[in-house]
Amino acid sequence: MDDTAIFWYVLRVRPRHEKAAAERLSKEYETYLPLIEQRRKWSDRMKTIETPLFSGYLFIRTDIRMKYFILADPAVSHFVRFGSKEAVIREAQIEYIRRMLAEPATLKVEEGLHFEKGENVTVLRGAFAGLQGQVQQIKNKTRLYILIEPLGKRLSVEIDADALTLSKR
Repeated sequence: MDDTAIFWYVLRVRPRHEKAAAERLSKEYETYLPLIEQRRKWSDRMKTIETPLFSGYLFIRTDIRMKYFILADPAVSHFVRFGSKEAVIREAQIEYIRRMLAEPATLKVEEGLHFEKGENVTVLRGAFAGLQGQVQQIKNKTRLYILIEPLGKRLSVEIDADALTLSKR
């Protein structure tokens, strides 16, 4: 396989089969299933479990020519497409998700914010340095929303206002 033909793609998988599909496919391909910890209440106790960040989706790094081998997995429904082509995810977007999950930023914000709702911002330092997003809400905190474009999902990160700068998009 030519390395230039290998990209990250998004698979749509059966609900609650993400982990099993990732395990099976990871034997032949590079997969990424971002997981988050959630507390769930059972009838007799509270339990912390790992659930997919994007329910029903799995990232796979492969040559698209392997598509039909991947679709043979019983949990895989289809490749996510935009128009007539499979959606390609940039390596930087996968890295942003990894960084976000490795070090969640919930930082206190000081008074005197100089940003307005709708402004595009870039993170200057910390785990999200270089990441761009748009200010969606300002109350007592600045909330930076990160749009994972090919998935059409928004991820929310709280971050100090002094760690942001206006960006040119």
